[in-house]
Amino acid sequence: MTESRRAVLAYPRLCIAYFCQFAIWGAWAGALGGYTDKILKFGGSEIGSLYNAIPFGAIIAPLFIGPIADRYFSAQKVMSLLHFIGGLALLVCGLLCFYGWQSFPALMALMLLSGICFMPTMGLINSIVFKHLPKASMAPYVFVFGTIGWIVVNLVIAGFCGGAETPYFFFVGGGVSVFLALYALTLPNTPPKGAPAPGEKSGGGLGVMSLFKDFSFAIFVICAFLASIPACNYFFPAQVPFLTERGYPSPVALTTVNQFSEILFMLALPFCIPRFGLKNVLLIGMAAWSIRYFCFAEPYFATAFAGLLFHGLCYTFLYVAAYMYAEKVAPENLKASAQSMMVFLLLGVGQVLGGYGYGFMSDKYAPKFSDITVAKSQLTVTEGTLPGVELDAKVSIPAWNDAADSPFQVLDLAAQVNKWLGKEEEEDTSIDLGKLLAGQPLTPQAIDAMEESSLIQGGVKVSQLVIDEVDLILAKGAVTANVQYKDGLKKLASDIAGKEDFSLTRSDWLEAQARNWTMIWRIPAGLIAACFVVFLLLGRNPKDEEPKA
Repeated sequence: MTESRRAVLAYPRLCIAYFCQFAIWGAWAGALGGYTDKILKFGGSEIGSLYNAIPFGAIIAPLFIGPIADRYFSAQKVMSLLHFIGGLALLVCGLLCFYGWQSFPALMALMLLSGICFMPTMGLINSIVFKHLPKASMAPYVFVFGTIGWIVVNLVIAGFCGGAETPYFFFVGGGVSVFLALYALTLPNTPPKGAPAPGEKSGGGLGVMSLFKDFSFAIFVICAFLASIPACNYFFPAQVPFLTERGYPSPVALTTVNQFSEILFMLALPFCIPRFGLKNVLLIGMAAWSIRYFCFAEPYFATAFAGLLFHGLCYTFLYVAAYMYAEKVAPENLKASAQSMMVFLLLGVGQVLGGYGYGFMSDKYAPKFSDITVAKSQLTVTEGTLPGVELDAKVSIPAWNDAADSPFQVLDLAAQVNKWLGKEEEEDTSIDLGKLLAGQPLTPQAIDAMEESSLIQGGVKVSQLVIDEVDLILAKGAVTANVQYKDGLKKLASDIAGKEDFSLTRSDWLEAQARNWTMIWRIPAGLIAACFVVFLLLGRNPKDEEPKA
C-alpha cells in the first residue's frame, strides 16, 4: 500500500480521535469554573487548584509515558488504558456532585487522577498523528477536529445539560473518555521504536535534554513556557465567572466563540508557517494573548466578545506551533519524548503556575460586595426541620446585565432548546438590573419603583444560600427563601455609594459585585508582552535540517 493511500485511510480515523480527545477536556474546562464558583461556592484558590489537577498530571506522567511508548508499548494501547481510567474518574466526580457528596478534597483527588491519565495522551495522540501523516504540515487539518469537538461538547452541555449550573458536564466528559478508550484500539498501529541501536543515544527520560544544545530551541522553549503561565490555565477557570459577573448571556455557550475562531486559524496555520516562519507565528500568538487580555480588562460586551475571538490566534499560533517546532527539530528516536516534554512544560508546569496565579488574583481582587445577608427569621422552612442552623444566610446579588434584550440572548441555548421542545421556562425570580433600569443609574427612587414581584426571590435555589449547615440543607432540599430584596438592595447600594442619597451607574455596580477584572487581566497581559519582546530579540526560526541527537 502506498504512503498516500495509507494517509487517506488514516486521516478520518485520526480526526475522530482528535475530536474526542478535546471533547473530554472541553466538557469540564469551561463549566467547572462556573459550577464550583457559583454552585459549590469554592474560593478562588480552591478553583485554581482544581484546574491545576490536570496540568499536575502533565508534570507527573508524560516524561515517563512518552519514553515507555517510544520503547515498549504501542502508543494507541497506552492511550486506551489511560483514557479508560481517566473517564471513570470523571464519572465518579459527577456522581459525587449529583448526590450532594462533593467536597474539595474528594474532587481534587479525582481530578488529579483524571489529569495524570489525560495529559500524557496529548503527547501520545500527537505522536500517532505525526507518524501516520505523510507531512507534519498536514497535522493542523487533524488538530482542527479537536477544536470542533470542544465546540460541540460545550454547546451540548449549554443546551441540554444545564451549563455550569449542574454537574452533568462530568458525565459527558467521562462518557466520551470511555468511548475514546475503546476507539483508540482501532487507530493505526504505532509500535514502539524499541531499544536504541548500539552507539545511538537513548530517547528516554533525559535523552530529550540534548535538544537544548541548540540555542534557538532553548530560547524558544523558555519563551513559550513563560508565555504559557498566564495563558490557558489562567484563562479557563476565569472565563465563566468573568462572563457571569459581567451579566453576559449563557456564559458556557459564549465560550465556544473561542473555538470557532480557533477553527479559522487552525486551517490558516499551514499557510502562515512557510510564509512567515515559526518565529513570527509564535510572536503573533504571544501578542494575541496580550491583546485579548487588554480587551477583557474593558467593561464592555463588545471588547469581551473581541477577546474571545482572539482565542484562535492565541492557542493555535502558540501551542500548536510549539508541537510542530518540537516535531521538526527532534530526531526519530526522540519524537515522542519531545512531544511529551512540550506537554510537560506548556500544559504541565506552565498551567500549574497559571492556575495558582488565577487563584491568587481572584482572591486578591475579590468583589467588594458579593452577597446580601438574609436574617434567619426571613428563612421559611417548607419541608422537614433544620436543627443547628444558627448563622444568617446570604443571597448572591445580581449582575447588571446590559445584554438582556440584545441579539446575543440567542446564545442562551438552554432557553432556545426548551422553546424548540415546547417546554415552559421556569419562573425567573432573580433581579435583572439591566432590564429593570434600562441602563439608567440605580437610585432610591428606581428601587422603590420596581415591581414588588421582581423584588421577592421566592423559591430561591438552595445552592444560592450560604448557611453553616449547607450539607444538611442540600440533602433535604428543605429551604425556600422569602427574601424581601428591596431593603437589602437599598442598603447595598447605599453602602457602595457611601451615602443614603445615592446614584449608581453600571460601572459602580460592576466594581461592587464583580471581581476587579481590570487588574486580573492587565497584569498577565503585561507578563506575556515581556515574553514577546524577549523572543523578538533572541528567538530564531528552527533550522531546516534535523539536528543530530
